[in-house]
Formats: sequence, structure tokens, C-alpha cells
Amino acid sequence: MPTARTQALATLSGVAGYIGSGKLWNAHEHKRAELLGLTIDNQNTVAQKVKLYDGFVTDASKTGAAGDTEAAEFKGTSNVQSGLIRLELTVPAGETHKLGKEDCEGIEFLGRANAIADTTTSDCIIIAQYKLK
Repeated sequence: MPTARTQALATLSGVAGYIGSGKLWNAHEHKRAELLGLTIDNQNTVAQKVKLYDGFVTDASKTGAAGDTEAAEFKGTSNVQSGLIRLELTVPAGETHKLGKEDCEGIEFLGRANAIADTTTSDCIIIAQYKLK
């Protein structure tokens, strides 16, 4: 079971193409990643809201008849192209939250997994266990 680790990184609004922040793992062609466990260790002095984004891009040839290209769609300031939030969790200051396999059941990523927090800090560590299928 692969394990990924990242620091809490906030979004950089106004920075075009900034989609690598808080990357837990890259996309794997023709495979999905199933989240098996998650640990958020927030030793910062403020609570952190952490969102796990599924960063995939839709092929322009697979878009609707109206011609809208989903690949060009950026949601808010997240700069994660799909804009799909797979999990959102707030961890109070000085606490650690752990989610096991039962808590993560059914959470799958089609592409790259990004963890985006309220603020950038090295005091908030996100560790995820996942399986490719």
C-alpha cells in the first residue's frame, strides 16, 4: 500500500497554472486511486480546514455537444482542474485526526490527489494511504 505525505499548502490565487500545491500523488493512466487511510497532524496554533481535491483533466473530445471544454475549467482559487472535492476535514489546533479504511470507504480519485489547507504551514502534515485499482 503506497503512502504519500505533504505539508499543508494554501492556494495561490491569481497564479495561473499553479496546480501542484499539496500534491499527495500523481495521476496514473487507466487507474483510479482508492483512499485507504488519512492522518492530518495539525500542530499549528490555528485550526486547519483541509480539502482533498481530485485533479484530473477531461479530454476535449469527451465534452458535451455544446463544445464546453471541461479541461479549461478552473474552480475558484483551488487551481485544481477538476474542482472535485473528495473530502473536507477541519482539524483543531494541536490535534491529530486519523481516518481508517471504514471512514475512507468509497473515496476514489481519478487523477492526482491534492491536499489544500487554509494556510501554508510546516506544522500541519497530511499523510494518506491509497491503493491503485
